[in-house]
Amino acid sequence: MNQHAILIDFGSTFTKVAVADLAAGRMVATGRFPSTVRTDARIGLGQCFGLAKEAIGADAFEKAVKLSSSSAAGGLRMAVVGLTPTLSNTAGRNAAFGAGAKILGSFSGRLTSEDIAALEALDLEILLFCGGYENGATSTVLHNAEALSAARLSCPVIYAGNSAVDGPVRTLFAQRGKECFTVENIIPNVGLLNTAPTEEIIRDVFMKRIVNMKGLGTVQGSIDQVLMPTPAAVLEAGALLSRGTQQQPGLGPLMIVDVGGATTDIHSYAEPVPFEGARVLGAPEPYQKRTVEGDMGMRESSICLLREIGCEKMAAGLGIAPEALAASIQKRVDTTSFLADSDTEQRIEEAIAQGAVRVSARRHAGHIEHVHSANCTALQLGKNLTEVHTVIGTGGPLINSTNPRAALEGVLADPVKEPDILLPRQADFYLDADYVLYAAGLLRHLDDDVALTVMKNSLKKLP
Repeated sequence: MNQHAILIDFGSTFTKVAVADLAAGRMVATGRFPSTVRTDARIGLGQCFGLAKEAIGADAFEKAVKLSSSSAAGGLRMAVVGLTPTLSNTAGRNAAFGAGAKILGSFSGRLTSEDIAALEALDLEILLFCGGYENGATSTVLHNAEALSAARLSCPVIYAGNSAVDGPVRTLFAQRGKECFTVENIIPNVGLLNTAPTEEIIRDVFMKRIVNMKGLGTVQGSIDQVLMPTPAAVLEAGALLSRGTQQQPGLGPLMIVDVGGATTDIHSYAEPVPFEGARVLGAPEPYQKRTVEGDMGMRESSICLLREIGCEKMAAGLGIAPEALAASIQKRVDTTSFLADSDTEQRIEEAIAQGAVRVSARRHAGHIEHVHSANCTALQLGKNLTEVHTVIGTGGPLINSTNPRAALEGVLADPVKEPDILLPRQADFYLDADYVLYAAGLLRHLDDDVALTVMKNSLKKLP
């Protein structure tokens, strides 16, 4: 094995570098530089390589393996079309998020002309089309295939539904000059989930796109491989940290909270165990799950968070006038590079982070609905995360926060006030202070044990 690995992440805002000593299982240097992917990605990469050479020396640098992830293209913009909101549509969204995508729209049932118009208005780069158990009904699937193939859509389509109509679906798109990939059914049977083939092809499309755009093609000769989208790297790192390896145990069920300027991503890792006394309704939940809340961010989407919580309520909690809070939020929307420059602005910053985490976690987790029937008295919709006892924070707003624990505690559900929310009641909190999660996801391609050791040695437990 190489002595060192140099791990690069090409982001839209920053190009990050992590230098790992593989034998010691630790990071020896980390850093970030303003991203230059919009002009020449080689500039940012050169700065990262300069830091790495200083850390380990020129000889070790030349011998080191060099891997990268990227979200430089702004995330793969997708839409999902399924048969039912609670089954194929939910499974499709899970697959898209798991592959690192950003979902702009979701549609279910027989597509109408209004649905098609809405799809055509989206700036899509890939469409995921799914629905139907194996050997199940096909009429709605074929209706939707006809409508989609005739629509003014230029993006590739992935069909991951009932394989009985793979041929007719492919033919409809081919006859109209549309690119269509067919993969194994996402939900082949009742209670079965099969998202891996779909996730693999989404990632392949994503990586081809980001390598050919945003200047990344110019750096291919300088790195060994651009492996995956950054969100997928973080998702894979979390799975390893949760489950562990044959040689060392993981941390068990956990959640990762990634707060950014525009979005808040929630990752969870837990077996899909039903809540005691409840019957599960809807699509099976995956062990590892990612959701992206595009209206829950610290800057451009902070106005959405203010509307969600309520200006009066948020201002009262901060002890300031609603007008002052609204003006402060507008500054963040107008100037995404805004930095808190007073005690009041810092408190507002912390309140935004707490709100983003709280809302996003509740959208991610499942809940209980009480019913009165002969068969059951409680239905579980979504994922049960009550057994999670580890929460990890990442992303600039949390890493640079003066009180990251306060924000992360937003994932906890109050057992008295929120008995039906399937979130943890208590947890240990950690911070990805050196941005090692994306790097560990890349290290999995070299050695799982090294990647796990690096994370364990790097994550900072919060008091």
